[in-house]
Amino acid sequence: MNRTAVRLSLQEAIERAAAAQRSGDLAEAASLCSTVLEVAPEHFDALLLSGVVEHQRGNANRAVQLLSRALAVDPRSFEALVHQGLVLSALRRHEEALASYDAALAIRPSSADALYNRGSVLQSLGQHERALESYDRALALQPGDADALNNRGVALNELGRHAEALLSFDRALATRPAYAEALNNRGNALRALGQALASFDRALALRPDYPEALGNRGNALHALGRYDEALPSLDRALALRPGASEVLYSRGNILLALDRHQEALACYDRALALRPANAQVLNARGRALSAIGRREEALESYNEALAISPDDAEAGWCRNLAARMLAMPEPLQLALAAQREGKPAEAVRICRALLEAEPEQMDALLLLALLEHQQGNHAAALGLLGRVLAIDPGCYEALLLHGLVLLALQRPEEALASYDRALAIRPDSADALYHRGGALRALGRDAEALASFDRALAIRPRYAEALTSRGNVLQALDRHGEALVTYQQALAVRPGYAPALYHRGIALEALNRHVDALVMYGQVLAGPADSADAHCTRGNALHALGRLEEAVASYERALAIQPQHAEALNNRGSVLRELGRLEEALVSYEQVLSFRPDDAQAHFNASVTRLLLGDFERGWAEYEWRWQDWSLKLPRHSIDKPLWLGQDGIEGRTIVLHPEQGLGDAIQFVRYAPLIAARGAQVVIACHALLIDLFRTVEGVRAVIDPEGPRPDFDYHIPMMSLPRAFRTGLDSIPAQVPYLSAAPSRIETWRRRLASHDARTKVGLVWAGNPQYPRDRARSCPIERFAPVAESTQCVFFSLQKGAAAGAVAKLDASGERVLDYTGELESFADTAALIEALDLVISVDTAVAHLAGALGKPVWILLPFASDWRWMHLREDSPWYPTARLFRQPRSGDWDSVLERVAAELEKLRARRG
Repeated sequence: MNRTAVRLSLQEAIERAAAAQRSGDLAEAASLCSTVLEVAPEHFDALLLSGVVEHQRGNANRAVQLLSRALAVDPRSFEALVHQGLVLSALRRHEEALASYDAALAIRPSSADALYNRGSVLQSLGQHERALESYDRALALQPGDADALNNRGVALNELGRHAEALLSFDRALATRPAYAEALNNRGNALRALGQALASFDRALALRPDYPEALGNRGNALHALGRYDEALPSLDRALALRPGASEVLYSRGNILLALDRHQEALACYDRALALRPANAQVLNARGRALSAIGRREEALESYNEALAISPDDAEAGWCRNLAARMLAMPEPLQLALAAQREGKPAEAVRICRALLEAEPEQMDALLLLALLEHQQGNHAAALGLLGRVLAIDPGCYEALLLHGLVLLALQRPEEALASYDRALAIRPDSADALYHRGGALRALGRDAEALASFDRALAIRPRYAEALTSRGNVLQALDRHGEALVTYQQALAVRPGYAPALYHRGIALEALNRHVDALVMYGQVLAGPADSADAHCTRGNALHALGRLEEAVASYERALAIQPQHAEALNNRGSVLRELGRLEEALVSYEQVLSFRPDDAQAHFNASVTRLLLGDFERGWAEYEWRWQDWSLKLPRHSIDKPLWLGQDGIEGRTIVLHPEQGLGDAIQFVRYAPLIAARGAQVVIACHALLIDLFRTVEGVRAVIDPEGPRPDFDYHIPMMSLPRAFRTGLDSIPAQVPYLSAAPSRIETWRRRLASHDARTKVGLVWAGNPQYPRDRARSCPIERFAPVAESTQCVFFSLQKGAAAGAVAKLDASGERVLDYTGELESFADTAALIEALDLVISVDTAVAHLAGALGKPVWILLPFASDWRWMHLREDSPWYPTARLFRQPRSGDWDSVLERVAAELEKLRARRG
């Protein structure tokens, strides 16, 4: 292949990788990038894309390495520098992230996003003055940017400039009234103002005629809603300094809040006489004029404000409202004013009175419908909107609100039709497309919802709500890396936006980044709303990190807010179970079932708790709820033959046993196959390819097949883990005869010959880690270094039986390769592993498939268990009713492997001594 062809081939691979990354297939994207880098290690696009992909996959350290290599190729790549900053920031390497953003801004000084990110990093470093400067530069580029205003407020608040911070948050909220982050931060500023007030009072005790302190004290009291105390403070400040226009402005704002509109207007006029070109004061003056009915003058004041500050969203909104109100009947203007001032009952009263006189007054009908919807009276709102649409079927505003109301009434099909009608009128409406996506989600049509959110974002890229909803769809589609990026985009647009923070936390948990998730939930809970959901998900993150007592406290905080929070109750039960508080755990699950009797998760959780306690009758029955428990994500088998659950009359019939969970589960429950065969049935086992040869040794089995391959004709089927229920297995009737699996004699003999030189010592197989994809693998796997006391025995020779990524860790225990011998490269299936185990004296394993295999072979096996073990090992037992040759070594407390391995080492010495 010539060089041109190679270049074309590499470019094609990069394009395919980029497409895979966009579609969420991150593994494919990573593989393609790796292929390119094998051929061209310095291929810039491959390095950059690979870095982005690894970041999305949660491999931040690897992402940094790749982006560093990309920057070695092209040190002036703006995109690579910005991505590097994002990754370093996620790793909390803030100084390095700052250097990346500074380098990016040296290349592109007018990047508002880079300035915003730089400000965020500076805040993380506690450098609030520099952060403020960065946000001010961003605002110079985008003067009406609510996000920059919000973050600027945070920086001011940290600097103790709480009144200025409050003004910054208010400006952000004027631009975006439903901005949760700004509301949250505004609450923080208000709390800080309470503390600041004490400082101002101390200053004034020392210097009573200090005008700045008097003004600040007045502003703090204003922010705290203590208007009657604020006014005297501001009046004293003005008496000392009559030309303080900012104090006049503050005094006018308080008077406006007290409905003393004429006095407020006088203050604003005095302030403007001192400083005429002040958009803030002109805007406030317009509000005062509107309140006293001088709407033409109000419109003029808003226009003057906009002439000074064209990007002032608040002035623009007020100007448009004033212009519209001039064309409205006076009662409707009063209703709008009441609604804006937080007096919905008064607004409703005015609208109803107006509609009695003019039943078809469209604006009154629309406003009343909105008010009813906001107060939860959705049926009433729907009736009012029906009247609007009867008058004007093409009213866009009515159609949009109609969809929202229908969605609130859980009528998503009709809501979708309303949004489609709205879009027929305004095809470029980002709002209609956004809400349409919500209706599609409610219908379970996630792929279409994603397309609708994407269309909305193509029109309005900085639409935080649409970005967050897009992330939620990606989460539902298991595209967690992409979801994480989308939430980050939402937070770049609106820093601290609570829904994006909350769902970003969930995405981080899906990627096993629990510490980062905890940070997200903490930010949500720092806001004004005490969210039961956020406390619950915070509990989930703490649970995943093994901080169990803290997790229980989080769940209980959620339940204090919302006593019937099913997820918090379920998860609280799970943590209590891990703490060994089984009866309390059952109470938690039963609480869920008291108000939600068909809750599959509660039934399943109760089942495993009962099995731990030895209540097999109820435990097996409830275990069948696992198929309805979405959190388990069990594979569903579309089988058109009846389920067998122990009924008679199966002589000559064929029954397929099929897998559902792990390899160890299949090994444990395949013991029932001979019992079915003993009833005269033909038994076919479908299992993982690694188990096929092994399961062919089970007595009475007609065939063993791949579950994805063709099946012979059959009459019944049963999932393997339903077999105990089918046989009504009790604690005293477990079919525990071993061995029920075997290895090929020729293979066993081969291993015995190969290991004969070690016959003078006890031959011990070791397994220290399970499948890392298993949700609780962190608890059940043991760092190999903890095996050091065991490996010190000179009277034993050890053999690694560890497969998978953890196999390479054996060097941490035995760098020489002389104490722990490793033949796992020769083990291609469990049949091979079984043959090697048969040549050993003992297997020591954490809770993995190999432990089950040794037990099923009837070999001595010592199973190392976490404090909260799986249900099959029951509660506090040191033996297993399933495997007579097994001994159980349990952690005495969560995470304590050292005690376990010290005990194992002592028992190993005793075993060796008994054998002489």
